[in-house]
Amino acid sequence: MENAMAKSERNGAPAASARSSEWRNLVSDVEDLIKKVANVDDEEVARMRARLEQTLAKAKSAARDGATSVRDYARDASTATDDYVRESPWMAVGVAAAVGVLVGFIVGRR
Repeated sequence: MENAMAKSERNGAPAASARSSEWRNLVSDVEDLIKKVANVDDEEVARMRARLEQTLAKAKSAARDGATSVRDYARDASTATDDYVRESPWMAVGVAAAVGVLVGFIVGRR
């Protein structure tokens, strides 16, 4: 039986994990930069730091909102699929079989 790691690698999880890791690294680097310039007395640096802090806060909020939207959409799709399969189990089996035959046909032609 295939382990979960191998399945997730085929489904694009490493790319998503890499993007998530890069996002965390970017946020961490920007936060470090903000801390390092916090003691600089230059007025322009202070304005830029404030703008950067606002932009970072907006980006974090947008990322959270996006993740929440995707999670909600996936949950709704899962619920709708579950409801459909429970209401029409034979139809779901037929559709799955048809998709399997189609995929088998396409793979067989290659």
